[in-house]
Amino acid sequence: MSLSSALQIGRSGLGAYQTAIDVTGENIANVNTAGYSRQTAELETAPQTTTSGLSLGNGVSVASIARSYDALLQSEIVGAQTEQGYDTTTYTALQAVEPSFNEVSTDGLGAAISDFFGSWQDLTNNPTGTAERQSVLTAAQNLVDNFNSVSKTLSDSITGENTSLVTLTDSINQNLTSIADLNGQIRTIEQAGGNANELKDQRDQKIQDLSQQIGITYTENSDGTTDVNFADSGAALVSGTKAGSFSLVTNAATGLYDVSLTAAGDTAAVQVTPASGKLGATIDLRDSILPEYQSKIDALATGIATAVNAQQQAGYDLTGAAGIALFSPATSGATIAVNAAITSTDQIAASSSASAKGDSGNALLLADLANDTSAMSGSTFGGYYNNLVTQVGQDVQNSKNNVTQDEAYTTQLSTLRESNSGVSLDEELINLTKYQKSYAASAKLITTVSDMMDTVLGLIR
Repeated sequence: MSLSSALQIGRSGLGAYQTAIDVTGENIANVNTAGYSRQTAELETAPQTTTSGLSLGNGVSVASIARSYDALLQSEIVGAQTEQGYDTTTYTALQAVEPSFNEVSTDGLGAAISDFFGSWQDLTNNPTGTAERQSVLTAAQNLVDNFNSVSKTLSDSITGENTSLVTLTDSINQNLTSIADLNGQIRTIEQAGGNANELKDQRDQKIQDLSQQIGITYTENSDGTTDVNFADSGAALVSGTKAGSFSLVTNAATGLYDVSLTAAGDTAAVQVTPASGKLGATIDLRDSILPEYQSKIDALATGIATAVNAQQQAGYDLTGAAGIALFSPATSGATIAVNAAITSTDQIAASSSASAKGDSGNALLLADLANDTSAMSGSTFGGYYNNLVTQVGQDVQNSKNNVTQDEAYTTQLSTLRESNSGVSLDEELINLTKYQKSYAASAKLITTVSDMMDTVLGLIR
């Protein structure tokens, strides 16, 4: 081996270990960067040459900058993020609704129902008493106010979920565009023989962010790009450098948004029904979960108003006139109201006889409606509402349990990813010391060879 060959070996060491130090420095700098994957300079021996029948090495070179990446683990994380996105969105919305059904307090709808029928029971003790009659009207108004309040909370929640679709779909579209743009950058760099590891990390993070919002499947291609599909329909969301997009159209019948998807590479939007991720949870809350609660509140309000009005009209007031409806025609919790025609306590139809003003027969029948099970499919009015409160409480608890399980699972996956792909400062500092000493050794080799060359040149002179 000539001295120039030895010098070249030293130079190759300087270059290789300089690169290794640069890679280590990059790892250290990104120790707290979300989604960053540890990189490693893969070293290999340079091609050998044969001199005087001997195979001699020509130093070291950097074969590649390897990225610590586990495709299976990434797939597991993406799936877990979708579940967590759905469950967290559902739990957050139900938490906001739950206080309206909080029967720990003494002024909720359940208490108002009990107080209303209780006021009729009190009236039976003194059918002509002004205070007792006023209590009936006060309890009726309190009942109406509670129905209106609960119904408004549910209605506002439904509207809120519908409105949130605007920012949610905008965010989804931004992620889709970002993934497509990163695909283009990665493909260009890799076709030129470059290293796109950091861009791949950014793309993986975008895919994880997207998976929280909607259910997706994805495929990694040989050219470095990743195609993403919509799990709920199979439509292409990202194909190479082309991105699809979600859009919203107001439904003329409901006044709510319909969700449409223009697939990557297409121009026509097709209506879709997302069922997973944050978008799926928002649709389910708006169209199924919250409307179910509202439907039961409406049924209860209508049932009470109908039964009470019928019995009130079967009795007689203090003037001997036939009773009039206590509630205006109610079709929902939002529309139930005390009949505006009730302007006096005298109009409370407590009597069952036109000629017996002090009779309490009809008031007793109205009080007994608290125990009637015919209007609400085998439940009393109070029992029906209590069943709804129980359902809401169970839904909230189930959502909370799901979120807790999701968080534990995603934490486990994140810990596993950190173990496989994350940066360990201790390990990097050890590598930094190792590469620095190797760099110094290569420099020493060059110095030694240089001294040897000077010696040879001195002999010639």
